[in-house]
Amino acid sequence: MLNSKLIVLAIASTLALSACQNSDSPEARANAAEADAAAERAHANASQALDETGNAISAGADSAAAQSREAIADAREASREAAARTEAATREAAADVSEAGATAARNTSDALDRAAENADAAARDARTDGD
Repeated sequence: MLNSKLIVLAIASTLALSACQNSDSPEARANAAEADAAAERAHANASQALDETGNAISAGADSAAAQSREAIADAREASREAAARTEAATREAAADVSEAGATAARNTSDALDRAAENADAAARDARTDGD
């Protein structure tokens, strides 16, 4: 919007300058000089507007890039934390399974020991019942 206004001003100044150059009166020369100065100011303003637009675009891109880097770093840290929690939970689950297996083995061993003792007692009883 600003650029189009500046372009229109520059064109108008150029037309005014060319119209003023057709006349040789001091007033015409003064108007021509004024129009020329206005055209120069319009050119300078347009250049400045373009520079500021470029700077704003660059600053926006830099800001977006910085935010992206921060988001990536945050995501990376969250992934590391999740992996650490998962690893700890996996170790804890493996320990629980091992403990349950040991308990089951002891219980099975105790039951087998009792079964063996009962079988030995039954064999003794069978041998002594006949005596």
